[in-house]
Amino acid sequence: MLRISREPSVIFTLAILVGLMLFFIIYPQVQVVLVPGLQGYVDFIVGQTWIKPLINSLQVMALSTTTAVILGFVYAYAMVYSKMPWKPFFRVIGILPLLSPPFVVAASYILLFGPRGLITYYVFGQSPNVLGLGGIWGVQTIAFFPFAYQLIADVLARSDARMEQAARNLGAGPWQVFRTITLPMARPGLAAAILMTAIYILEDFGNPALIGGQFTVLPTQAYGLISGFGDVSSAAAVSTILLLLALVFYIGKIRLEGQRSYVTISGRAGTIPRPPVPQVVNVACFIACLILAGLILMVYGVLFLSALTQTFPANWTFTTRHLDYLNANSLSLRNTLVYGGVAASICSLFAVLLGFLVQRRDWRGKRIVDFIAIMPAAVPGIFFGIGYATAFNQRWLDWLDRGALITISMIFWNIPVGYQAAIAGLQQIDRSLDDAATSLGASSLRAFRDILFPMLDSALLTGFVTAFVRAVTTLSVVIFLFTPGTTVATITIFQLVNDFNWGGATAFTISVVGMAVLVLVTVWVLSGRRVGLQKVQ
Repeated sequence: MLRISREPSVIFTLAILVGLMLFFIIYPQVQVVLVPGLQGYVDFIVGQTWIKPLINSLQVMALSTTTAVILGFVYAYAMVYSKMPWKPFFRVIGILPLLSPPFVVAASYILLFGPRGLITYYVFGQSPNVLGLGGIWGVQTIAFFPFAYQLIADVLARSDARMEQAARNLGAGPWQVFRTITLPMARPGLAAAILMTAIYILEDFGNPALIGGQFTVLPTQAYGLISGFGDVSSAAAVSTILLLLALVFYIGKIRLEGQRSYVTISGRAGTIPRPPVPQVVNVACFIACLILAGLILMVYGVLFLSALTQTFPANWTFTTRHLDYLNANSLSLRNTLVYGGVAASICSLFAVLLGFLVQRRDWRGKRIVDFIAIMPAAVPGIFFGIGYATAFNQRWLDWLDRGALITISMIFWNIPVGYQAAIAGLQQIDRSLDDAATSLGASSLRAFRDILFPMLDSALLTGFVTAFVRAVTTLSVVIFLFTPGTTVATITIFQLVNDFNWGGATAFTISVVGMAVLVLVTVWVLSGRRVGLQKVQ
């Protein structure tokens, strides 16, 4: 690994990248923590208004993570181990919720199971109250099971099939192999996936805001304190509690991943097929995946029907009048496309360059910079948004355009996505390639530009696609930053749902999903089908 002390251009580039991260990642977060002041924290803690939302948040997290991970494990095991049919179909359905704002699941849940829902009222004649813990639990399970599925599938796919084959050859049965080989090999990675899913659920704002009712969790409490009372100090204190919880889980995840050394992964493992599972397991996996896929299709099918009917589910008369909201609010769609596209482009380039400097060069403070680069993955979106709202609302920064601020927040909130993809890509490239270029007189940056960068196109495009999808589907990051002229699609959808304008909200949701799918498919085709969504880890 080469040191950078004799490369002024590398030092200058590194200084710019680190300076930008300090200003746009660390500074806003420190600003949030400092807003209440010591006395503010004391008053807030003594007031005890945070205790009930904290308990509620932990309760929702525990319940929803348990069910989401169980469903995610079943789905992942079916994809990796079973010989069931329709796997390509199930894989597509499994990533569909990743392409839309998570809170649209709450909107569909109300349309399906609310007091006048399609299933509850028009099929069973019941009008249940779906607001509260039960509603949040069900919605969060469906909304975040795909995240658990992808993380767990990655863990299972990386396990070595040779050990399982050896156990079967020695006479072990399928259940014994699963219990003594498969699960122990995957346990640290599985636990890390559980913690990451817990973070996603803990920090989610949209679903609890729509279906929580009086059941307040920490993100909705923080939003209510600002939107209802203008109490930024208490909201910052609530967000700090949320951040500390998320950091604890994320650090635990990193430590668990450090214990995965006994999971044997090598190039030879991929050439050995996994031992076959019993036919009854194949059938069970197919039925389970069919049910889950049916639920997901029902969620998005309801959105489609609501967008094209007069008043779903009461009046099924076909209409296109809800599509008029797309024209009336075309500014928010344009802003979404522009902000998301610019943010994803800059974010992916920034992350690849930073990944090169961290992974290929040796310098003091590298581990600190590496931590800063992955830290936004553990920062709740609402904390990130409040940080930008407080840090850049000061007079000396008031000149910054809100559209630019939203774009910048999307760039740095999504840095971990492209950064981890770049690090993974660089680890697969032999150092001798760029070392040969530098030994022949090329500078480090030129070796990166001419040798490594073309070889990292897959990581670059993966970072771009994932950053774009996250940018166009986020709500919590931008909810405190937008103005009438810089509103985005998720804000418009959230406002329409709160106004019970289901037709307009679902029409907008379909447009956002369509936008994300179009970008994903375009990049996928242009890249030769080597690009996919990257999990934020």
